[in-house]
Amino acid sequence: MHHVRLWKSVLFRYLFSVLEGIFWIFAGGLGTAFLLTAGTLPAQMLIWMMHFLWSTGAFLSARRAGFHGRRHGIRTGFLCSLFLCLILFSGCVLLKETVTVRMFTRCLLMFPAGIAGGIAGVNKKLHKPPY
Repeated sequence: MHHVRLWKSVLFRYLFSVLEGIFWIFAGGLGTAFLLTAGTLPAQMLIWMMHFLWSTGAFLSARRAGFHGRRHGIRTGFLCSLFLCLILFSGCVLLKETVTVRMFTRCLLMFPAGIAGGIAGVNKKLHKPPY
C-alpha cells in the first residue's frame, strides 16, 4: 500500500512550515495581548516584542522545513523568511496600513533567524525517520 507523504513535496513542506510559523506568531500575539490587558507596556517594548515574535516564527518555520527537507538549510530558512515577509507586507496592503521602517527592520531580523532555523532543522539528529 502506497502512502502519500505530503512533507516530501517541496510545495507542501514550505506551506505547512510557514503555516506553523504563523500559528506561533498568532499564539505569541495572543500572549502579548494578554500582557497588554494585564498592565501597561511601553510602546517601544511592544515593538521589540513583535520583532521577536516574527523572528521566532521565522526560526520555527524554517526549522520544521529544514528538518523535513534534510538539505539546503540556508536556502530553506531564507525562503521561509521571505514567505513570512510577503505575508507581513500583504497584510499591510490588505489592511491599508502604511509600510514603515519598522516593517523593514522586522524583515531584516527575520532573515537571519530563518536561516539559523533552517540550518538547525537540517542538522537536527534523527531519533527515527520522519516518514
